[in-house]
Amino acid sequence: MEKSARLGQHFLINPGIGDRIVALVPPGREPLLEIGPGRGVLTRRLLERFPGRALTVVEKDPRLAAALQKELGDRAHVVASDILACRAADLAGREKIFLVGNIPYLISTPLLEWVLFQHESWSGGVMMTQDEFARRLMQASGPLPAALRAFFSLTPVMRVSPGSFNPPPKVFSRVFALAPRQPGIEPAAFHGFLKQCFFHPRRTLRNNLREHFPQSILDTMLEQLGIPSNTRAEAIPDPILLALFTRLSSPGNKQQTRNNE
Repeated sequence: MEKSARLGQHFLINPGIGDRIVALVPPGREPLLEIGPGRGVLTRRLLERFPGRALTVVEKDPRLAAALQKELGDRAHVVASDILACRAADLAGREKIFLVGNIPYLISTPLLEWVLFQHESWSGGVMMTQDEFARRLMQASGPLPAALRAFFSLTPVMRVSPGSFNPPPKVFSRVFALAPRQPGIEPAAFHGFLKQCFFHPRRTLRNNLREHFPQSILDTMLEQLGIPSNTRAEAIPDPILLALFTRLSSPGNKQQTRNNE
């Protein structure tokens, strides 16, 4: 238990919650990837509901991974590794993957960045994170929330009480679903642009971006999109941020930016 706590792991023990999570996985032939299976509550239900469907589980704790491998045999591919060190293509080839996971609290942010940067690998997903973190992803401003919402439709499903886990966390958890969108841009580039937009939260968007783009181009784009020069990034709707990135990233503007460097 002490090691699990250090890893930010809280094992799901409520079978009813496990059933409801697995019920959200759509039928199909896409391989399944479970992140952080722990003691296998979701893993067993996935195998029962989808017999014969390819299932890969990635568990960082070698003892838990060994126990799952012994129990599951060849019914699932158990990978003893840090998920952040894995590539989706290495786990399931070129096929689209459906994600399932009770995400350890301590890796929630880097894990969602990992998902974002491999956007083309996923057919969808169901995840459980800390409730407050999930709500920020769906409602708050900031580089990661805004980027994720551009590439995925995020739908809240249910709130889960601490008593559903062992050891129980001090906060509630939240299950949410991810459905991919196709904004036609590169996720790492858009995320990097958003980090520029929000770099100094109390500065205006214009002041945050003026170090990265010629002022004439920036002012023209802001005016075209109806963004007042005194507006902070947190006040700008997601579609406008996406439109601003798309326009500033156009070949002509990129070339003029390089010429002014």
